[in-house]
Amino acid sequence: MSEPTPSAAHATTTDVLIVGAGPVGMVLACDLARSGVSFRLVERSTSPSTASRAKTIQPRTLEIADDLGIIDRVLAQGTTNIPTRRYDRARVVSEAVELAGGTSAPDAPYPPVWLSQPRFEQILRDRLAELGATIHWATEVTGLQQDGDGVNATVGTPAGQSTLRARYVVGADGGRSAVRSLAGIELHGTSHPDQRWHLGDVRVTGLSRHCQHLWASAEGGLLSLFPLPGTDLWQFQASIPADRAEPEAPSLDLFRRIFATRAGVPGAQIQDVEWLSLYKINVVLADRYRTGRIFLAGDAAHIHSPAGGQGMNTGAQDAYNLGWKLAAVLGGADPVLLDTYEDERRPVARTVLDDSTARLGAVMRAIQHSDGPSAQRGLTDEHTTGLGIAYPDSALTQSPGAGGRAPDAPCSDAATGRPLRVFDLLRGPHWTLLAFGAAEVQQTPSGLRAFRVTTDPATAGPGTVIDPDGHAHHSYGITGDELVLIRPDGYIAARRPADDLAAVLALVATNGL
Repeated sequence: MSEPTPSAAHATTTDVLIVGAGPVGMVLACDLARSGVSFRLVERSTSPSTASRAKTIQPRTLEIADDLGIIDRVLAQGTTNIPTRRYDRARVVSEAVELAGGTSAPDAPYPPVWLSQPRFEQILRDRLAELGATIHWATEVTGLQQDGDGVNATVGTPAGQSTLRARYVVGADGGRSAVRSLAGIELHGTSHPDQRWHLGDVRVTGLSRHCQHLWASAEGGLLSLFPLPGTDLWQFQASIPADRAEPEAPSLDLFRRIFATRAGVPGAQIQDVEWLSLYKINVVLADRYRTGRIFLAGDAAHIHSPAGGQGMNTGAQDAYNLGWKLAAVLGGADPVLLDTYEDERRPVARTVLDDSTARLGAVMRAIQHSDGPSAQRGLTDEHTTGLGIAYPDSALTQSPGAGGRAPDAPCSDAATGRPLRVFDLLRGPHWTLLAFGAAEVQQTPSGLRAFRVTTDPATAGPGTVIDPDGHAHHSYGITGDELVLIRPDGYIAARRPADDLAAVLALVATNGL
């Protein structure tokens, strides 16, 4: 639940102050709202952004959308498997699906989806409203003072300054994070002055919207026009030659000249522009994700190349990792649980930084060698889906073979015969216990949902799920009777013999119940 708007003269109190109402802040807000945690979500901008800074929603982020109750909306508004049409000037050279393609599988139901960031943010705003939350626009945090019990935040609005008292503060306010600066957390990394891009959202006539249009050559560099699903806009991306000391400021006239020079497709024209930017590649990582009761998430903590479409996705996964831990600690769990946020997520960001830098470098080298087909095909693969992220070394991972993502699988309710998926069992802010082949689990705490999973309908009883084709057993690597404990964020915390329920319940009690 969100906090009501305070009067200007009095401080207000909340559990969590979320600074930044982009996708990262809103994923966190949705997660807290469904757990009944009070929060205040503030954004210094006066209205939502309309810039398509991101357009790829990776499979792991789609699983988060499933858990938050918005997957149907994302799938309805986005699209998959957009082909790339390659050109040599006006001549079409090839057309095939090259980027973020894929199909669903029993254990991973969602291939990557193309959807512009503004559309994704609108879906999240609608979900927040359904959960009773409010975004406080034109609200800027200008001061943070913390003590052993909370943080006093100075916030400015058009009506004046006020003080907000929060037990925790999360900075999800982007690469120029005020929270990071106020908390004294530094970014470290490098810039790549030879990798600069003109970006924008434009309207184009004379090109088919069923595909991406791509030009790549050593002389002209890379030019991409990508149709943004659900809009009449195209994302414009043009590399800037490395030997150009001072790039020209982005403008409609410049974009038209670039298109005419590199493409020259008869009858095609850039009509107007809604957003434009000069993008410089920086690869930086915060030296820490937390200082006391102040946390960072998303671009406030890590900035990297857009190669592989991992930026917004990594930030959303930060928020999803942190949300249930804040809710648990606010509910009485040991505060040491919050230490696992940085321990788990910072190494992921380090890997993403290295990977995306290498991918973009490969693209630029391919362009320099006039190898157009290679310039884009290496941008996405199984690594960029996020499905392989795991936390085997986390303090929350309590047994060998644990720490990875909990896969999906088709199954059915033994009592009703209704088709189910494992994700239906996991959906919500609770812990989940899957008892494969074992007897029914009785008397579990209210925050733990337990299900028996069996391939034999004849042995079904209360709380039993039938795995008729063995997909769940196969996905989880089950060879006998076993207990699998799954965290609220969908990662396996423990795998135990069927007679070791006491150890499973002790782990859950320590970290959230």
